Amino acid sequence: MPVPPSYVVPGPESVNDLVQRIADRDQAAFRRFYRLLVRAVFAQVCQSLGSPALAVAVTRAVFVEVWRLAPRPDSRQLDGVAWVTAIAARRAADRLREINGPASCLPTGYDDLLGRELAVMLKSERPAG
Repeated sequence: MPVPPSYVVPGPESVNDLVQRIADRDQAAFRRFYRLLVRAVFAQVCQSLGSPALAVAVTRAVFVEVWRLAPRPDSRQLDGVAWVTAIAARRAADRLREINGPASCLPTGYDDLLGRELAVMLKSERPAG
């Protein structure tokens, strides 16, 4: 399911530029990327799962994966919105399989761990001083 354009917050930098900077571990770029796309990702995942509570955890997992796996290709060849949409769709499908299939193989506290990782990544930079 594509991300509705109305959910993507416009900004001075393209999503593709931000992905390139995230690949270089730029935390400010990650925060901007998160703010630009969190509503769209949450809406996509919530619609897939039918549960806002489950969507929160999956949305966290999507952004942790973005931080960990941001690609470094030429930004002209990358569609950052399609990339994050694909991650969200896969994560939502995985969560549905966990719910509908055999017992979850994820350890207890997995969502809490992802939440803490996301909080660290979004932590505001300390001013130099």
